[in-house]
Amino acid sequence: MIESGKRTLMAGLLAAGLVGVGSSWAQMGPRGQGPEGQGPMRGFEKLHKELNLNAQQEELWKKAQLAQREAFRAMHAKGEETRAKLRLEIDKPGADLKQFVQLRDQLGSQMHAQMEAVRAQARAAWFAVYDVLDANQKERVRLAIRDGMDRMGRGHRGGPRGEHRHG
Repeated sequence: MIESGKRTLMAGLLAAGLVGVGSSWAQMGPRGQGPEGQGPMRGFEKLHKELNLNAQQEELWKKAQLAQREAFRAMHAKGEETRAKLRLEIDKPGADLKQFVQLRDQLGSQMHAQMEAVRAQARAAWFAVYDVLDANQKERVRLAIRDGMDRMGRGHRGGPRGEHRHG
C-alpha cells in the first residue's frame, strides 16, 4: 500500500513539475518505480532525452531540476521540524491534548504556507523551461503527462481505465 502511494505521489509530481500544478519529486529515485520499472523518474529521464533540448533549454532544465530538488529538501526539512516540535509537546507528561491539537493546526498552517511558496518557485522554474520549448517539444510533454496520468490511474484501480480486478 505504501509503495503504491509513493508511485501515485511521484506520478502526480511528474505532471506537476512540468505543468506547475504540484510539488517536487526530482530526487526521490527508483523507490517510486512501478512493477515494470517504468516509474515516473524513468519516464521523466526518457522525456528529457526525447526533447533534444538546445543549450538554452538544457540550462533552464538544470535550473528547474535544482529548484525542484531545493523545494523537496525544504518541504522535507519543514516536515521534520514540525514533527519534532509536535513530538516534544506530546512527550510531556500530562500534555493537554487540546493545546497539542491547536499547536498541530498552527504548525500545519505555517508549513502549508511555506510549501506553497516553495512550490510556486519550482513551478516558475519549470514554466521557464516550457516557455522556450517549440511546438513539437510541448506536444511531447503533453503526451508524457497524459501517459503518466493513465499509468497512475491503472496503478490505483488495478486495470485499464479504472477497471477493478476481481479474484
